[in-house]
Amino acid sequence: MAKESVRGSILGAAERVVRERGASHVTLDAVAEAAGLSKGGVLYHFQTKEAMLVALVQRMVDTFREVYADAQARMGDDPARSLEAFVEAVFGMDESLGHASCALLPALASNPALLEPLRGFYRHHFAQLGNTPVGWDQAAVVTLALDGMWLLEMLGISPLTDKDERRIQKLLTRMATAPIH
Repeated sequence: MAKESVRGSILGAAERVVRERGASHVTLDAVAEAAGLSKGGVLYHFQTKEAMLVALVQRMVDTFREVYADAQARMGDDPARSLEAFVEAVFGMDESLGHASCALLPALASNPALLEPLRGFYRHHFAQLGNTPVGWDQAAVVTLALDGMWLLEMLGISPLTDKDERRIQKLLTRMATAPIH
């Protein structure tokens, strides 16, 4: 098996452990068992549990970037529609990505170094908001509303129904495409 394939399998196993048992149960031994490898096999690819968790967060960020890039491509890669594509991507995320993210929250909260892939994503995203047709302020409000909804969903405390979410998605899409005066 190719090195990247093994690395991907290990991260997939780590994600399963996070989803099924929670972040506190992510150990090199547990991930090795879930991946069907020896602990040494996991250590060859990730020298520490923290390195593995950072890679897992990076994988989640990369997965979202792919969903976002697909939405942008469907919109003709029009830079003026990038925020609209962002809204579509957030609402189109695979539910399993959200569950894994939620399960990782305790680890993220206790170890800020794990947040670096997310910091990088948001630095880039917010730097691009001024390029949207609605301007930085309105684009930031759209982004922050989406993140608030995502956080409520991740924590399992969202009172929103599917119907509520569809209405909010329509509103945020309008806000992403036309300036409010």
